[in-house]
Amino acid sequence: MLQKVFLALFAVLSCNMSFSNNPPKTSKNPIAMDTSWKQLSLREKIGQTMMVTTDLYAQKKIGNGNLSDFFATYPIGGFFVAQWHFTYQKPDDLVFEEFIPRIMREYDAASKYPLFFSEDFERGAGYNYNTCTKLPVLMTVGAANNKDLAYAYGNIVSAESRSMGFNWLLHPVADLNMNPLHPLVIERALSDNAERALPLLQSQLRAMKDNNVISTIKHFPGDGATICDQHLITSANNLSMEEWKKTFGKIFQTLINEGAPTIMVGHLQFPAYQKETIDGEIPPATLSREIMQQLLKKEMGFKGVIVSDAMNMGGASGFYDNALEASVQCFVAGADMILWPSLAYMDTVEARILRGEIPMERLNDAVERIWALRESYGLLAKKSVIAQPLAANHKEYVNTHMTDLSNKAVTLIQDKNTDIPLSPAKTKKIFMVNISHNDKRAVLQTMKKELENRGFEVRLEHDFHLYNWEWRWDSLAQYDKFIVCFENKYFDPIGSPLLKDKEAYCLWSIKNLPKHKVIAVSFSNPYYNTFYLKTAPLLLNAYSSDEYMQKAVVKVLMGEVKPTAQSPVNLYHQNMK
Repeated sequence: MLQKVFLALFAVLSCNMSFSNNPPKTSKNPIAMDTSWKQLSLREKIGQTMMVTTDLYAQKKIGNGNLSDFFATYPIGGFFVAQWHFTYQKPDDLVFEEFIPRIMREYDAASKYPLFFSEDFERGAGYNYNTCTKLPVLMTVGAANNKDLAYAYGNIVSAESRSMGFNWLLHPVADLNMNPLHPLVIERALSDNAERALPLLQSQLRAMKDNNVISTIKHFPGDGATICDQHLITSANNLSMEEWKKTFGKIFQTLINEGAPTIMVGHLQFPAYQKETIDGEIPPATLSREIMQQLLKKEMGFKGVIVSDAMNMGGASGFYDNALEASVQCFVAGADMILWPSLAYMDTVEARILRGEIPMERLNDAVERIWALRESYGLLAKKSVIAQPLAANHKEYVNTHMTDLSNKAVTLIQDKNTDIPLSPAKTKKIFMVNISHNDKRAVLQTMKKELENRGFEVRLEHDFHLYNWEWRWDSLAQYDKFIVCFENKYFDPIGSPLLKDKEAYCLWSIKNLPKHKVIAVSFSNPYYNTFYLKTAPLLLNAYSSDEYMQKAVVKVLMGEVKPTAQSPVNLYHQNMK
């Protein structure tokens, strides 16, 4: 009998010590002091665990024409407000910058409690709203490797979000792009190196907290190690526990210890840790009790809110009969906030709790964590105004810091022939070749104009297919330089990051040009240059095609800015050969 007790005790201790030889510090995440959550009805509690998409007309229809009646039936606590949901619902006389905040005010007025309003805005709100800033991608922050500029980045995205009424961002990405063939993380990540990424993440989280915007580090246990896209299929973090603890584990544990308010779990398996299966398959973190309750909450001491990735994604599919059941099981497994569940989720969870199939303790744990989050960010009592105006000097602040960030982020990979600085006196005629799946000539107009303003004659083409040009190849002899502009940013298009079809044929043409005339700039995937054009004498990585980065590239080419960045990722992976 004593032996059984000893073995049981040993097993518990082993479980508690399995994450690290050094137990995690006590998390700074608050426990709810306000206990009014205990007075919520069962449906109100369940509603606190839901971050649904705003569908104004459908939700008004459920409420017999008004949102107040909708909330009486479905007292939801949070909404993901996506501009693209309202493409056909916005009145013609309104722009989205006016329409979306008006909708948020309407929802907030109809709700009994203050609402969470969320979005991603990983590159700033400017890609959705014209009055906001189109920021460079996160990898530019990793390339610049400057904590003050990382703070400015977080400050801008959160201040502009706040100016419209958003109070929760599913940002920043804490993934590491360890595999150059990953189709999704790529330049969304700061780096492939935890030591480099961690202080830059810390700076962004501090800025978001200073703006009273809820941050979300994602995607636990960490994406970027395989070649799978969670939107399509279940991905994985395939590192050993030893490797994970030094990389992803270090990032997440440090940020947990420092009080990260929310963590998004991804549709990622973690085979080095997981033992439990569903029909013989290891489930993704979004469906794993081991990942959420044992690893995150118990071993790593996370006291904040676990939010799922969107439960309509392919990575969560195939383990249960439908998306509704997957959402319910995600909650049962340990997620506190479910992203994009259907309304039937509330009815289903309610019925199963009443039948005793889901323990009330699981719901209370989630709601208390969410209530503590509300308390920490002043979202227990409704306010007359949900948006905060931008500072008077906001535009100047943005321009100063994003110009500085871009200048510091342009990465010179090689300049074998000392082509920098370019001069219109020597290389007057420039042929810009846009290599991308979709025609990005409109996007690249900034670089074209910047070169023309400095005295160059510039031609910009998209389809440089060999078969379209071989019959007029002699006409290319008039050009002094060919600037190859890669622009296939993550998720555009979805699928493999490698060049395909017409864009691949463009490379065939480039390789037939006089080598000394070729300059290659990647405005997206940082691996394109060294994978496809490493023999070209001048290679630059810019990571992002926003106007700030295009201007910075021209400044570097002209010698107006000296490139100081070191690549945030290893550009010479053997597994790309």
